[in-house]
Amino acid sequence: MINYKLLLTTVFFSIFSLSCSSNEDSSNTEDGIEGLTVKNFPVIDGSDSTTPLRTILMCELLGFNYTWERRPFTQEPGEDIKFVSPVYTCSNEDSNYLMWNCLKESNTHYSFVNLIDSTVDIILAARSISRDEKKYADEKGVTLTEKPIAKDALIFMVNPQNPVTSLTTAQIQGIYTGNIVNWNEVGGADAAIKPYVRNANSGSEEKFETTVMAGLTVKSFPEMRVGLTMMSPYYQLKDDINGIGFTPYYYYSTIVDNGTTKAIAVDGVMPNVEISTYVSI
Repeated sequence: MINYKLLLTTVFFSIFSLSCSSNEDSSNTEDGIEGLTVKNFPVIDGSDSTTPLRTILMCELLGFNYTWERRPFTQEPGEDIKFVSPVYTCSNEDSNYLMWNCLKESNTHYSFVNLIDSTVDIILAARSISRDEKKYADEKGVTLTEKPIAKDALIFMVNPQNPVTSLTTAQIQGIYTGNIVNWNEVGGADAAIKPYVRNANSGSEEKFETTVMAGLTVKSFPEMRVGLTMMSPYYQLKDDINGIGFTPYYYYSTIVDNGTTKAIAVDGVMPNVEISTYVSI
């Protein structure tokens, strides 16, 4: 049986306010949504893992085509992340307005802060509001509306050379509480385990702490093992055969998808696209 508490996390379409001025031009594009134009398009923010989804949403709503491309910024061809490139059919002025004013990339925590502060209209995030963000919203007298639109997996990954291919929930909890310290305790080589975590309030760290480690205290790890970006665990595990980290499955399989890390099974279940489901908005 799939351990849904561990494997499945909900992607939330969180809405605070969506303002479209009635004075704006409401003419319809050929393939877009009636009444929605570049001029009244909402400001959308969100987590790093939902960046392609925000761009696709914009393209679908305004009738633009798009392509998937891989950034050519790393020394190793094919190792950088993939992104969605819109095929704009509007003016350069309008496309620049959409890119720089409507599609924000503030990461999970700061997108929630921006939403609470009313500087953006909508966010797409891979988790619900965090404890710190809820406290901030309460202080500001703000209530957010969250609408689940899909489920994704929080997966665990290791270096491709690590012989371990599966762990149980209890073993993962033992590793991150510091009770399991050597890979030979979980069927691996005789080597010290090096767990990697994300920074506080990041989407994956919040989900990890509230679902996988709910009620348990995560051991404090050296600063070098705390990742500040979505790519941190990938950079770390690529060169660390004894490391372990976690990431959203969509980010691993679709955005990164470069073989520098190896996803492992949890409680006998390998991450796969079939454990992600879409929910009607």
